[in-house]
Amino acid sequence: MGFAYIGEIDGSSSFLRRSPTLKLPARSGCDNLRDMSYSPRLVANAFLVKAKSAGVPVSHMKVQKLVFFLHAWSLALRESGSFVTEPPEAWPYGPVFDSLYHELKSYGPSNIDSYLKELNPATGQMAAMVPNPADTEFYRFLDQIWDRYGNFSALQLSALSHEPGGPWEQARAKHARIIDSDLIRNYYRGKLQ
Repeated sequence: MGFAYIGEIDGSSSFLRRSPTLKLPARSGCDNLRDMSYSPRLVANAFLVKAKSAGVPVSHMKVQKLVFFLHAWSLALRESGSFVTEPPEAWPYGPVFDSLYHELKSYGPSNIDSYLKELNPATGQMAAMVPNPADTEFYRFLDQIWDRYGNFSALQLSALSHEPGGPWEQARAKHARIIDSDLIRNYYRGKLQ
């Protein structure tokens, strides 16, 4: 991946500040920001920042679905794959990112009132971070997903992720734990036709 900055959230009015330059682990074929992907926590934080600036409350279910739709559309539209490093699982009530579930389950149906923390490799400390602010492709996708889905309720987003014949339903029918990326990619590419 080379060198990249990771935005870190602080409590001030300018919520993004840059951490020192980090050397990120190499990944085959990934030599620039166009090929970066992020943990569900970082993607969720990016949505939480957008929601906070727009004054829109976000629950655990809503952020799960927003991350799912960003994952789905990035699979469908990007040759380099998803922006999200973890595949969604086909849980009984919809697609879920397991790591995000365990981080947010204490909120229940309540709105999320803090950013999620992840280990900052530059400092070795837990910090609330977002994807690299220089990754314009990621933020373009994030903006498009927010513009399309951000004003829907958690229940409306859940219903959209449960569409008949959709990847979650197909994975459940096969008793698959993970929703296969090809299922997601093909389903959402089909929506473009």
